Amino acid sequence: MTEKFQIQNLIEQSQTRTVHRVRGTDGTILRLTRILLDEDEREQLKRSQNLRGALAELKALRHSSLAEVLDCGLDEKGIPWVMSRWEKGKLVSEVKIEEQEIQTVSKYANRLLNDFGRMAGVVNFDTAEIFFSGENRESCVFQIDYFRWFSDIASGISPGMNYDAKEQVRQLLASLAIKQLKLPKKKEINPIPFVDERSPALRINEPVREPWFGRLLIWLCLIGALAAIGWLTVEGMGRVRENPRAVDWKAGESP
Repeated sequence: MTEKFQIQNLIEQSQTRTVHRVRGTDGTILRLTRILLDEDEREQLKRSQNLRGALAELKALRHSSLAEVLDCGLDEKGIPWVMSRWEKGKLVSEVKIEEQEIQTVSKYANRLLNDFGRMAGVVNFDTAEIFFSGENRESCVFQIDYFRWFSDIASGISPGMNYDAKEQVRQLLASLAIKQLKLPKKKEINPIPFVDERSPALRINEPVREPWFGRLLIWLCLIGALAAIGWLTVEGMGRVRENPRAVDWKAGESP
């Protein structure tokens, strides 16, 4: 690989991959992705009978809405690498989302679903992996999930077969719709800390308070019960006074 390009800088480093911006011998800017599988997965990948075919399939995978893979393979340590074109444009996660952006992403994501079928499971439908192309954001380009591709090959299954691409697209569009509704808060000199504007994470940790209405209802019930007892007592005494047979009644005598 070192004979074909020159590394310019490191763009991303995570637990699953590293991404470098590189320059080819002809001056073309390229993207180098190295997939960080664990040692066991790398051994399984090297021993896989499907490795040669999987590499050829990855290089042959073409679509107008996919970043083009130029080359791929394993280095001397068995780490998979992929060379692809450097996509120009803004990431979906970096722009303000309006209805136009949602419609554009929906159009091209569904085109991939229709054209690839179950193979669409290898596409990365994360907003941090989708590029808007053009100043008017009239189209977008998706990335292949290379980690998913090689880890599936190492596990002996077809790439992307264990992923529901339709569900991933549904979640993608739902996240964009939520982002569209998040309006910037107005800046105030002396903001009033209304309870409804506080984070739910703060409210759930507060002690539970007994509602005032519940306490009032309990007191009203007690007062009502005492009033009813008093009324029954007065009523009973009145009936005793009105009964003539109750006069001079003594214990042991029949009334």
